[in-house]
Order: sequence, then structure tokens, then C-alpha cells
Amino acid sequence: MVQIFTLRERLAMLPGTVRRRAASTQARLSVIADARAVAPEIPRDAEAGHLERAARRLLRRAAQDEFAREGVTRVNLPEEAGRADLRRADVAGDASFHAFVEDVLSAVDIAPSLLERDDAVDLRAARGSSDAYGLSPEVASDLASYLLSRAFTLHDGTGAEADASDALEAYLAEQAALIRQDIREALVRQVRVPLELQVARERHERIEALGPGAGFLPDADGAGPADAEDSHFPQRARAAFEFAQNEAGRAAFGALRTGAAKAYERYGIPRNPPPPPR
Repeated sequence: MVQIFTLRERLAMLPGTVRRRAASTQARLSVIADARAVAPEIPRDAEAGHLERAARRLLRRAAQDEFAREGVTRVNLPEEAGRADLRRADVAGDASFHAFVEDVLSAVDIAPSLLERDDAVDLRAARGSSDAYGLSPEVASDLASYLLSRAFTLHDGTGAEADASDALEAYLAEQAALIRQDIREALVRQVRVPLELQVARERHERIEALGPGAGFLPDADGAGPADAEDSHFPQRARAAFEFAQNEAGRAAFGALRTGAAKAYERYGIPRNPPPPPR
């Protein structure tokens, strides 16, 4: 007689070490899936370091977006943005730049996250979380805290929630210091590297030319889009707009037009075919 065992019964028959390893693997996969819901670039076989870098990258980008959003008008920048001009101006040592950096850093609050996965996804997709420039530093800070809180659970090798709140606070304090240093360095580059400053200025001019509310999806109730796919629409549209405006985008579109013209000539397709007979 052939006995058929359920999955639970089979697991119960396994040695304790194997069962714990299986539970550990499942817990890790669950933690990584939670993180990927907010930062899809995190690999499926991620380690804690991947989540930490994703958190730092999230806030570094938010700081750069904030510079394009407000910094280019608040900071005393020279009219000419050549390397020698920026070196002479020493914008990084100007009081207006220091004030802007401190304002950005004041929005960074890395703390144990109470967000559940759905809450984090909704926060990232919410209409009030981002505009045409990107996420606000406050929202990026909340999402970074979410990622780091999950990264902490991977450090003990089991994926289980850690009991030591003191260890978590010490870990987050260490990560917050790294993030703040990242932000300072990213913002200093914005006023020392001519190309980065030029990109920030051009972004500001393009987006402001679109008028108030640029980048927001119209919504009847003022809430964000209902599903995750729709939530990426502003980012995709923003990326497509910026690509179309830069030199690489114009060259690519020009190549497409040239390629289409050659295809018409090769296959004998008239570019302006006559209308169909009535």
C-alpha cells in the first residue's frame, strides 16, 4: 500500500536542522519580496547589502531631485557654469548652499519602520509623494527606513525579526550617518561638476515650463492610482520626456526616421500611398 503524505507531514519527518533551514529560506524570500515591491531593482537573491544600497540610492536621488526642484533657484550659482567658473565661485562654501543642504538633511529621518508592504507600495505610488522631479525627501526617507528595517532582519542569517531593539537602533543610526554623507557628497557634486549642474538647471527649466501640477496624474478623488502598474506611469512619461529632450534622444529618433525611410525605399513602399478606391 502506497502512503501519501501531505507537505506538512513530510516537513515534520525531516530533521530539525533541515526544517529550520527551509523556514529560514522562506523567511528571507519573503523579506526580499517586500523590499522588491518598493525597489524592483533589488535582485531576487539579494543580501542585506543590496537593500542598504537601494535605501541610500533612493535618498541620494531624492536629494538630487530636490536640488533640481528648488536648489537651482535658492543657491547662489554663477551665470557661467564652466569648471573654472564653479571653482572660482566656490558654491559649496556659500551660505545659501549650506542652508539648502541642511534643509534637505532635516527631511531625513531614518527610524524603525512600522509600514507594512502594502502601505509602503501605496506610499510610493501616492499622488502626493512625488512630482515631475521625483520623490520628496520625506517620502524617500520613509521608504529608506522601510528597506533598512528589512535589511536588518537579513543580517542574522535567518530572516527572522530581531528582538533586540537596541541593536536595530544602533544599526539604523549607522546607516543614517552613511546616508547623510552620501547626500552631502551628491549635492556638492551638483555645484562642482559642470555637467551635473547643467542637467539640474535644464530639468528645472523644462519641468517649470510645463506649469503647476506637472507630472501628477489627474485623479477624481485626489488619491494615487489604484494599481502598481498605473503608479509607474508618471515615472515612465517623465523618463520618456527627458530622453526625447536630450541629444541622445534626438539622435535615436532621427535614426528611427532614417531607418523607416530606408525601409520604404528598399521594399518599394510609397511614403504617401494613394487613397483606397471608393
